[in-house]
Amino acid sequence: MTTTTTGLGLRTPSPEFWQPIGEQTGAMNIDDKINLLAYLVPRFGTGDAEQDKALKNVASGLKPTFALIRSKCPSMEESDVQLLGTELLSAEILVPGRSTLDEFAAWISAMTPAEMEEVLANRKTITSEAKSELDAYKQQVEEDKKKREELRKQYEEQVQKAREERSMAFNPASGKFQEIKKEAKETTASK
Repeated sequence: MTTTTTGLGLRTPSPEFWQPIGEQTGAMNIDDKINLLAYLVPRFGTGDAEQDKALKNVASGLKPTFALIRSKCPSMEESDVQLLGTELLSAEILVPGRSTLDEFAAWISAMTPAEMEEVLANRKTITSEAKSELDAYKQQVEEDKKKREELRKQYEEQVQKAREERSMAFNPASGKFQEIKKEAKETTASK
């Protein structure tokens, strides 16, 4: 819980991890920051020394990773630089044993600007597809609500019409349905 509240900015950040994360990712949009937290928070408190080291490597790797991306893609927006850098670090460094810092540095240095743009585009596609699916779901919920409301209205109209036009009624005294006499019908309708 402490990790979550610190990651959300509700507690003073630790200078070795959360502070650099917060300072280096200031241009990211809120949805991407929440996604980054979803990568990071579950990895705390595992008791695994390798995982703790990987978390610190992510924090210390932000600045050089962003600098390299900026140098290769100078026209890239800062929010995209930060998104791409955190995604690459999360994919390769955050998982213990996947890549060492040296392997990561060699890999990212060998990437072309086009490859970086492709990774970024793929990541953004996931987000835009998720938003489209959410919008479609919300629209479907609204349509379902309108249909239910229309059915309820039709039902109420049918009930009212039946009350006004019925010719038979249940007589509890006899336990049978009986034809309603015209005057009783008018009396029932006026009630």
